[in-house]
Amino acid sequence: MTFFGRLLLIIAVSLAVTLLALPAATFFAGEQVNDEIEQARAAHLLGALRQTTEANLGIGLMLDEIGLLQSTIEREKAQDPSIVVIDIFNAAGRSVYSTDRGSVGEPVDPTWMNKLRSEGTWHSSFRGETIFGTRFENDLGVAGGIAVTLSGASRVARMESLALAVAAHGAVIVVGAFAVGMAIALLFSRWLGIPFRRVAAILRDTSTAAPVAPSGPVGGLERAALQVRERWREEDARLAQGMARLEALDDED
Repeated sequence: MTFFGRLLLIIAVSLAVTLLALPAATFFAGEQVNDEIEQARAAHLLGALRQTTEANLGIGLMLDEIGLLQSTIEREKAQDPSIVVIDIFNAAGRSVYSTDRGSVGEPVDPTWMNKLRSEGTWHSSFRGETIFGTRFENDLGVAGGIAVTLSGASRVARMESLALAVAAHGAVIVVGAFAVGMAIALLFSRWLGIPFRRVAAILRDTSTAAPVAPSGPVGGLERAALQVRERWREEDARLAQGMARLEALDDED
């Protein structure tokens, strides 16, 4: 393979790797943004439910006396299809309000109780679903917690939609950029090869006349080629003269 062939191959491979890496980076960046949006939405819902719960506890109501919490969580679930279930549980770890009415009064996941020790929003995963939670407090301290379980199916659907969009747009960009890049690389390689082609033309000249510089600016390589070609011509002339003398001596004998 010629030098320019190798150069074009290196440029093509480098360009292809770069263009293939861009859609992958875009996909992972989009997935991260989706995760951040999901966390922000869950944190907002948990914050609103916590504020409502603590406000009612603050006026002296017991947790099981705040009936509006049940209608609130059912309304939130109906408005967001990605929500699987919302649970509000007491400090003893038993569900008091839930969009899954059958679980009311049942103990919640023990790991949720452990997470109530820390302030702020926590999250965990279970069977492909993501659970976000937070605690709420009364005058005596931690009074219970709230957990929002989000469907893994909606997350997968978002990822598939993102992947299709990235693939569709990425394919167009990759093909277009690759074609443009290869055209630029080909033009660049042709421009870069001009001095070498002119040098090759000079060295291929087999005439016995003194070499003539090509038209246009003459670079260092071409000057060197002209000098080499002139030395070759001089050497050929000396060899020709030597052969002529030898032939003359043979004729005299």
